[in-house]
Amino acid sequence: MMVANTKIYKNFQTSIPKEMREAFDINDETIVEWGITDDGQPEVNFRNKVNIEDIIGIVKTKEVTNSVELKREVYKK
Repeated sequence: MMVANTKIYKNFQTSIPKEMREAFDINDETIVEWGITDDGQPEVNFRNKVNIEDIIGIVKTKEVTNSVELKREVYKK
């Protein structure tokens, strides 16, 4: 089902149509993932950027940790 279309501009830039932004709650923190399916069709997925606030408290440890080093490790990936 075709929802909308966009034009590709210089440097291969384009915009995400309003219908898609609203349907998938896309904002300036959203990451667009591009792929190709096994049968050769284009695939586009949207996910929210993970920030340090999203992961604080997920893991508990008795080990002494350094928050600056932990944050650096998160952004390396």
